Amino acid sequence: MTTLSDVLKGIRDVVVLNDRLAQLAQKVDRLEMGQRDQLERLVRVESFVDFVRPAILRRALPQAKD
Repeated sequence: MTTLSDVLKGIRDVVVLNDRLAQLAQKVDRLEMGQRDQLERLVRVESFVDFVRPAILRRALPQAKD
């Protein structure tokens, strides 16, 4: 191979790596957004359970006597 073809191959490899890096960054951003959304949902569910727990305990049936 000539020096020019080696340089062009190196440039092509850099462009391909740059494209893959950009795609990976986009995937990471999407995963981060999904994780943040799941965390917000989990907080809402935990808050709901904490809010409802006292009402459930008040309405519970008495313990069975043996």
